[in-house]
Amino acid sequence: MLIKRGITVQSHGYPVDVPDACPVCHRHSEMQLVGADVVEEGRGVQAVFRCAYQGCRAFFICSYGPRGSHELLSVRPVKPLITALPETVAKLSPTFISVFQEAEEATQLGLKQIAGPGYRKAFEFLIKDYAKSVRPEKAAEIEAKFSGAVVNDYVADARIQAVAKRSLWLGNDETHYLRKWTDRDVSDLVTLIKLTASWIEIEHLSKTYVDGMPEKGA
Repeated sequence: MLIKRGITVQSHGYPVDVPDACPVCHRHSEMQLVGADVVEEGRGVQAVFRCAYQGCRAFFICSYGPRGSHELLSVRPVKPLITALPETVAKLSPTFISVFQEAEEATQLGLKQIAGPGYRKAFEFLIKDYAKSVRPEKAAEIEAKFSGAVVNDYVADARIQAVAKRSLWLGNDETHYLRKWTDRDVSDLVTLIKLTASWIEIEHLSKTYVDGMPEKGA
C-alpha cells in the first residue's frame, strides 16, 4: 500500500506516493524524508527516505517522474519478503524452495516477465521431486519426462493432481508467446503452486501418522 508524503524539490513542494511499510524490514513505521532532488537532467525526481524503526533505520530511494509527478515508479533497495513454505516440502525439494524464492524476489523487484518462468521452473522441481519420493524406483524416468506426463503418470493423489495440472497450465502460459488462460495471471500460478505444496505436506503428514499409529486389533 502507498501513502502520501510531502517533498520539496527546488523550492517546489508537492505530495508523492511512498510505501506505507519499509521495503527493507517491512514494518509499518514513519518514513522520514532525508532529501529530494531532480535527476536525469530533470526527467525524474528521486527522494531519499529512512525507516524510523530503531531495529532497521535503513535508507531507501523512491523514484518518480518529472517534478510534480506523484506516481511512484520504483523503490530501491527492496529486501524480498519470502513466503514461509512447509518444512516437509523444503526437505523434499530444496531446489524448489530456492527457485521459488528467487522468483518471489524478482516479483517484488517488479521483474514480472522473468518471475513467471521462474515460478514455472520451481513447480517442475517440486512435482518431480515429489513424484520421485512416491516412486523412487522410477526416478530416472521421472527426471526425463515432461512435467505434464509426470503429473498424469506418477501423481496418484487426486487433490495434488488437480492443482498440479492447473499449476502446469498457467506455468506454461508464462513461458509461451500466446496465453491460453487470459483471465489468469502469475498471482494465480503462485497460489496454485502453494496449494500443491500444501497438499503434498498434508499427504506426507497424514501418511506419517497413519503408518506410525496402525489400527490395533479388536
